[in-house]
Amino acid sequence: MNTKNRRFYGLRTKLYLVILVPLLIIGILVTLMTRSAVEQAALSTMQKDTQRLAENTALRLGTQSEAIQNVYENGEKTEDYRKLREELNALRLQSGVLYVYMLDKTDSGWRYTVDGAAWDDKEYSPLGMEAEFDADVEGNLIKGLTVNTPVVDSEEWGKLFSSFTPIRGADNAIIGYLGIDVAANTLEQVTSETLKSAYLIVIPVFAAALIVSMLIMLWVVNRLLKQVAGIKEGLEQAAQGNLDVSVDRITGDQLGDIAQLTGHMTSRITDMIEQIKSGSDTLVESASHIEQSSHTNGQQAEELTRAIREIASGSMQQAEETENAVRLTDQLGGMMDEVGSYVLRFTDMSKQLGSVQVKVSREHEVLLEKSRENARRTDDLTAMSSELDQKSKLAASISGQLNTIVKQTQILALNATIEASRAGEAGKGFAVVAGEMGLLAQQSKDSIQEIDRILGSFVDQVGIMNGHFEVNRVLTREQEAQISDCLQTFGEVLDISGQVEGLAGQLQRRTGDMQEVRREVEQHMNDIAAATEQTSAMTEEVAASADEQQRSARELNAVSQRLAELADGMQSVTRQFRTKGHEQAEG
Repeated sequence: MNTKNRRFYGLRTKLYLVILVPLLIIGILVTLMTRSAVEQAALSTMQKDTQRLAENTALRLGTQSEAIQNVYENGEKTEDYRKLREELNALRLQSGVLYVYMLDKTDSGWRYTVDGAAWDDKEYSPLGMEAEFDADVEGNLIKGLTVNTPVVDSEEWGKLFSSFTPIRGADNAIIGYLGIDVAANTLEQVTSETLKSAYLIVIPVFAAALIVSMLIMLWVVNRLLKQVAGIKEGLEQAAQGNLDVSVDRITGDQLGDIAQLTGHMTSRITDMIEQIKSGSDTLVESASHIEQSSHTNGQQAEELTRAIREIASGSMQQAEETENAVRLTDQLGGMMDEVGSYVLRFTDMSKQLGSVQVKVSREHEVLLEKSRENARRTDDLTAMSSELDQKSKLAASISGQLNTIVKQTQILALNATIEASRAGEAGKGFAVVAGEMGLLAQQSKDSIQEIDRILGSFVDQVGIMNGHFEVNRVLTREQEAQISDCLQTFGEVLDISGQVEGLAGQLQRRTGDMQEVRREVEQHMNDIAAATEQTSAMTEEVAASADEQQRSARELNAVSQRLAELADGMQSVTRQFRTKGHEQAEG
């Protein structure tokens, strides 16, 4: 639709038509009703005048009851008939009516007695001519009432109305009936003159009222259109994503309320968008920190795995050497001549075992310190995850508040639509405003639903991350306890190694007690084998824990990447809105 048609079918034209058309219709109706009222008043006035004329004439004729009775008995040839006819004719000429005549009711029906026509009128109604009446007129005349007929259209005489009244004698008995016919052209003349006088009063008053109404209409319509234009401009900017708008309140009606509520709505949405932006920035920083921590945790887990594998390799080697020592002690009884060499070898192995135990203890201490540092990092990550979970719940509550505002906006748009439908044609402009508000509310609802979906996925991922953090924390504590036990066991092994070294010196000094010493060595070697097996089992468990920790680190890294993606999604949604803070940041 082009601009010209849009202006023609716009709200201003419709409001003007809504006000002007009823005024014009009212003017036409007032004119028609004035004409109808004047016609009815003229007819009523003439009927009353004709009725009074008929009643007065009937009273005068009632004093001539003998003459009327003589006419009934002797007909038109009597002097009384001539006098009565001349009197009725004079009355007709003086009053300007169409006809004046006398009637009588007989057993055979109604008949004319005296027609007040001129003597040269060849179409007068002679004595005894039949007359006809409507049933209502006839019934009222028989009852002795005066009857006025409405205007009727006669094929012979044209439009006319009549008045009939009974003629009563001295004894108040009905001796006849008088009828007067009045032509409708007389009524039209009276109506025309009265209408001129009425129009001289009605038309100026209506013109003044129309001018005043138009001035008031222009003032009211301009204020309404100015308010509607402000609301429309604000809603258009908000629909384009610019929330830094304010609509001035011009009118004190519902349109003014809508303008004020529009400003409040954009302000609330702006505050919530800023909170979401702040939360998403914090989320991005937390995701980056979590990713770095997970990377460090993974590296530490790899180092721990390598150290544990070295410990396991040393434990297996120690077990093999212990088995060899046991076999050698079994052969000690038959190899007394080689006792010296074996004792020296056993002493060297004891020293090697001591050095290995010291090395392993140092590595376990380093491993224990790293495990404790890992536990501290895990606690920090757990605290950060809890804080992140609280912020996620806060963002979800903010989304709930957004849903509440959107629902209130939809209810306001629905109420405005209902009010517009009640206003009819005048409310179409309000319906446009209500439709724009409903569209803005629907767009806001769609954006909030997208945010809710992102927040829901984010909360789920945070819950999974919390679960991994908890498992990692428990495993770290268990690993720390196991390493402490392993260090204690290594201390015991170191003590046993010292005892073995002392026994080797005694073997050199006391070859005579070799058999007894051999049995003691066997016993100690069995203890060493058991300790070695325990150490091997513990190292396997620690290796499994390290592998689990490494998998947890990889999963934590994946969760942090997903968290970063969700934060980017939230920021992309919030970038669709332009707020005051956003414009200042761009500037």
